[in-house]
Amino acid sequence: MCQLQEYAKLLCLLLVAGIVNTQQADEFPQCNNVAMDTFIVAIDDCTSYIYCNGENSFRDTCPEQTYFDGNSQECAFDDAGICLLSTETTTIETTNILGEEERKEVEEVEQEEVATTTAATEPPAATESPPATAPPAAVDVKPASPAGGRPHCDAIGDGYHPHPDRCEYYYSCLGGYLTIVRCPFKFGWDYAEERCKPMAEAQCFSL
Repeated sequence: MCQLQEYAKLLCLLLVAGIVNTQQADEFPQCNNVAMDTFIVAIDDCTSYIYCNGENSFRDTCPEQTYFDGNSQECAFDDAGICLLSTETTTIETTNILGEEERKEVEEVEQEEVATTTAATEPPAATESPPATAPPAAVDVKPASPAGGRPHCDAIGDGYHPHPDRCEYYYSCLGGYLTIVRCPFKFGWDYAEERCKPMAEAQCFSL
């Protein structure tokens, strides 16, 4: 009876070990010809990248308004429209395939989007401002960062700013230059302590 229990335990252990060994991490064939601990551009999306590190490899996406620059191996601001150009090429090719009727529908939607964007960006009419009041005594102060945008860096004001949407990213202002930085894997930017901490401990910024 005792031997039977030992065999049952051994059989369960072997089954569990077999299940664990059959579960594998994501495999990225793009990582086959690159050194370990390397970031590469995802071929199908200029805003995405792959971190090549054997079984710990993963794919992630850069924050909005950025693309992955393979030369510097980091997310960079798309001021030159590098990523936008590739999406425009895809849109143009798609438009050429569409029929005349579908093309008119797409143009109407685009015109509506432009009209909505223009209306949203026009400055509001001047109105009488309400009288100033004293601020409340206890306020949860969060760092200044434009809503949905990136912070402005002055040549004299070096510092760090949290990303408004992605906890693992933050902005660094140094000598008037703005850089977007990513914390190590499974870490997030703690805006109160201005440093990367394990994601479970990080006090993430949110709008």
